[in-house]
Amino acid sequence: MSPRLAAAGAIAIYRTAISPVIHALNGPACRFEPSCSAYARDAIAQYGIVRGGAMALWRIARCNPMGGHGYDPVAGAEKKR
Repeated sequence: MSPRLAAAGAIAIYRTAISPVIHALNGPACRFEPSCSAYARDAIAQYGIVRGGAMALWRIARCNPMGGHGYDPVAGAEKKR
C-alpha cells in the first residue's frame, strides 16, 4: 500500500468515524471551506504525501481564533476540475 493511499484511508476514517462525534459534542466549528480534512484529502491527492501533508498541517495550524477563515481551496484545485 502506498503512503498516499494510507493517508487517504486515515482521512476517510476520520471523516466518517471521528468528525461526526466531534460535531455532535461541540457543534460545527469549521473556520474554512472546505473543511481541514477535505483540504488534507485534496492536497495529498494532488501534491503527494510530503508536500500535501505539509500543506494540510499548515492549514490546521491556521485554524485558530487569530487565524483566517472563509473559502480556502487547495491551490490549483480549480484548474484540475
